Amino acid sequence: MRTRRIFHKTRNVHVAGFTLIELMVVVVIIGVLATVAIGSYKRFTRRARVQEAIAMLGDIRIKQETYYQTYHRYVSTSTSNTEFWPHIADWVLMDTAWGIDCTQPADVTAHPGWCALGAGYRATEQVNFEFQVLARDPAAPVIPPVQYIQNPNQDWWYARARADFDVNGIYSDIYLSSELKEPVLLNELE
Repeated sequence: MRTRRIFHKTRNVHVAGFTLIELMVVVVIIGVLATVAIGSYKRFTRRARVQEAIAMLGDIRIKQETYYQTYHRYVSTSTSNTEFWPHIADWVLMDTAWGIDCTQPADVTAHPGWCALGAGYRATEQVNFEFQVLARDPAAPVIPPVQYIQNPNQDWWYARARADFDVNGIYSDIYLSSELKEPVLLNELE
């Protein structure tokens, strides 16, 4: 039996690959998907932070009603509409701790409203919002926001949480008062 050898001429072989245009299309698609994912992540984290603030305001409601049952008045943590706790200096890093430890006499003296109310975080817990609570005090009247307190001559309180996540000077505000059933959220997306 004879073996036969066949010699083929060398042919141009087409190598499969991607063109520059195809690669650019893939990069654009990945960029669009990343933009959508980042936006969704920001909305998710913002909603989680807002829910944290709403939970804190709910805790303030419970503590205010308990305080009222004991002392027949509500308690304030602030003396004006511009005084918040804690004072968050860096809204980007969000690394501010609550900073009040009501077991320490110095903190009880420095923050009598928060310690009397018993609401808040542990001293080392990180917070995403600044808070204030104002209540009716006949000795030192404060004018409440009329949209949240209808009768300022009766005992009342209102609490406010605020944050500036975009660092643009416009705050996301959440209000809750003795007359509101649900929190009111303003400028959620700033």
